[in-house]
Amino acid sequence: MKKTKAPWLVGAVVCGLAAACSGNKNEPAAPAAIGPGPQPIPIRRLTNAEYTSSVADLFPGFTMPQFSFLPDPQVLGFTNFSSSQTGNLVWAEQYEAAAESIAMLVAADPTMLTGCDASARSELACAQPYLFDLAKRAYRRPLTDAEKQQLTALLTLDADVVPYQNRLWLSIEGVLLSPKFLFRPEVGQAGSATGATGQLSAQGLPLTSYEIATRLSYFIRGSIPDAELTASADSGELLNPAEIKRQAQRLLLQQSSQDHLVLFHEQWLGVDTISALTKDPTVYSTFSPLLASEMGQETQTFLANVLFKNPGTFTDLFTANYTFANADLAAFYGVAAPANDWDRVDLDPSQRSGILTQASLLATMAKDNQTDPVRRGKFILNQILCQTIPSPSPAVVALFQPMDTTQTMRVQFEQHRDDPVCATCHNLIDPLGLPFEHYDGIGQWRDTDRGMALDVTGSLEGTPFDGIPQLSQLIVANPETRGCYATQWFRFANGRLEGDSDQDYLTWLSSGFTPDTKLIDLVTSIVQSDSFRYLMPLAATATATTTPAAGSAP
Repeated sequence: MKKTKAPWLVGAVVCGLAAACSGNKNEPAAPAAIGPGPQPIPIRRLTNAEYTSSVADLFPGFTMPQFSFLPDPQVLGFTNFSSSQTGNLVWAEQYEAAAESIAMLVAADPTMLTGCDASARSELACAQPYLFDLAKRAYRRPLTDAEKQQLTALLTLDADVVPYQNRLWLSIEGVLLSPKFLFRPEVGQAGSATGATGQLSAQGLPLTSYEIATRLSYFIRGSIPDAELTASADSGELLNPAEIKRQAQRLLLQQSSQDHLVLFHEQWLGVDTISALTKDPTVYSTFSPLLASEMGQETQTFLANVLFKNPGTFTDLFTANYTFANADLAAFYGVAAPANDWDRVDLDPSQRSGILTQASLLATMAKDNQTDPVRRGKFILNQILCQTIPSPSPAVVALFQPMDTTQTMRVQFEQHRDDPVCATCHNLIDPLGLPFEHYDGIGQWRDTDRGMALDVTGSLEGTPFDGIPQLSQLIVANPETRGCYATQWFRFANGRLEGDSDQDYLTWLSSGFTPDTKLIDLVTSIVQSDSFRYLMPLAATATATTTPAAGSAP
């Protein structure tokens, strides 16, 4: 049949971003301030992963089809930055194809889907309650009367000529194509944050309980709120920071949440694509797609253990002298195989120390046929210190002279530091990248480089160290690196880079984060804060700077 789509499915929808769509209008007043007030957060579109998880949760019991989406652009490793979520016609067509395939799949048996036999009752009596519940879960808030009328009109459109099953799947497709599902609009509790002068308070505009539920669920589990979280939003209890903390702690026990926050760390570390990594077989003959996949599983298992099983600390993340391996990885690290795959194995603490010496990271931060001190050094600067330096211009690259590959990397890189054009950057990169030279291009330990002795000394913020285990100890003790780790959580939770106006909040967030603080405690700090529970409209900060903070990418 020819599909007839109502205008509300493909354009700006009725009350799509208006206060009338914000949910419960009788929500209680919010409690006292916790931390600095919020800064604006642009509207966010669901990432590919969020879309996939959301539709799976909307239709439990169904195996979703495979989706063909343009890859989400990555900014400093993360795929959920609103600034990179640009739309285009291909993106829209792919969402339409996905919505159609899902709707046709789930509506193949209307009686099974709705739990109601339309031939015994009526189509409206069976389909309407199902569609209203589906749309509430998809939009993450109660429907307005106008939205209910629109859904009903779509369901009954051309009922005399179009079969019930087709109208049901078209209605489901409409819900999935709505901007209210594909985007995460936030309008707050209109009028509830202004005083007698009509000016916005320092705390900002309180989010509705449904908007808090949405922020909380996508931050922790990467999907729509579950039934218990929605019930807390329905009651208004979720406006209480203590209830937000309780719900966060409950969600953190779910496997889907743990997988989502492990993925956050993989993106931060740049190892989320390790399974697709390739190496030159003439140089690294033992490297294979299977070994790459096992390296990824090792890191996932290690992160899950540190984050949720211990639960671990910043010290554990960087200085643990153990990992989780199967027989292949145990042989790779030169230790005895565990009794069972992915059991804990202890490593030589003089060689391996926490996440920085795991094979997935070391192999990813290397070239296909050799090590890459520049990439490894920039990784420490970018992701561990939250500092960035510009890539060399084509004009500067053209000045590079071939290096003497018969020498160690340290000797070769002295050429860069001798050149004034290169020295400014390489004086920052080399002391952090060259100390990784005990690990070859796939992350395997080596005592020498082609028979030549290795000098793995370096310095972090002016403090000398000898080898990566010592660097890991310095990272743990350095307040700047702990602040950077907290900043990575901020970026992931807010879907944007930090700016100058965020510095008070970042200082507050990292102020109590010590080497022995549980990593996962940052989650409850974030979700109880005013920055998480309030909205600062973009118009209210028109004069605020949007320039990234020092060390942030443009």
